[in-house]
Amino acid sequence: MARLPRSLRVTLPSLILTLACSLVPLAVASAQHTPPGLVEVSDGGRRGFWFGLGLGAGGESNDFVAGGGYSDLFYQPTVTLQAGGTVGSHLRLGAEVMTWINEEADAVESLSSLLFVAQFYPVKTTGLYLKGGLGIGRNAVAFDDGFDVGDTGLAGLLGAGYELRLSRRVFLNPAVDFVGHTYNGRAGGSYRERLVNFGIGIVVQTGR
Repeated sequence: MARLPRSLRVTLPSLILTLACSLVPLAVASAQHTPPGLVEVSDGGRRGFWFGLGLGAGGESNDFVAGGGYSDLFYQPTVTLQAGGTVGSHLRLGAEVMTWINEEADAVESLSSLLFVAQFYPVKTTGLYLKGGLGIGRNAVAFDDGFDVGDTGLAGLLGAGYELRLSRRVFLNPAVDFVGHTYNGRAGGSYRERLVNFGIGIVVQTGR
């Protein structure tokens, strides 16, 4: 897929530092007390069907040339939709669609994934979770004249997040996800793309 111009670049060390700084305060807060107006997930608090909507900032990079390494991260907005069911206090299963969007003057570039995901909560009395997913990926460029070009391949996800209960059924959900894509190009050969996404969303569950 042809690379469109990009304007914002960051380095991987800064992403790691940001992730560490975002997760540590949450862990400290859970060990002390919950801020007024927020209620942490308690034992048995995860149940029923759940639905999520999130917005974020995603850093896309690619490895189009074998042995050339990944390009610098290019940040643009992302949208995430989720839905699934709760197996127990330690596990949620579901499906997730994440799309990164880069709008240009005469075209829109996108990188999307449709994944089966599992969220594992190592401590059932807190909202911290680890996430993994596997499915299909799609990159595309849609031009204003109606012409589209793109590839479809495999996608996998690793991530982590935290659930803070705002009400009986509504949770605030900050999360960090890493999504890797692998494609076989139309002209032969393979290439890779990846996305590092920092998101914030709302999760609603049907259970009490």
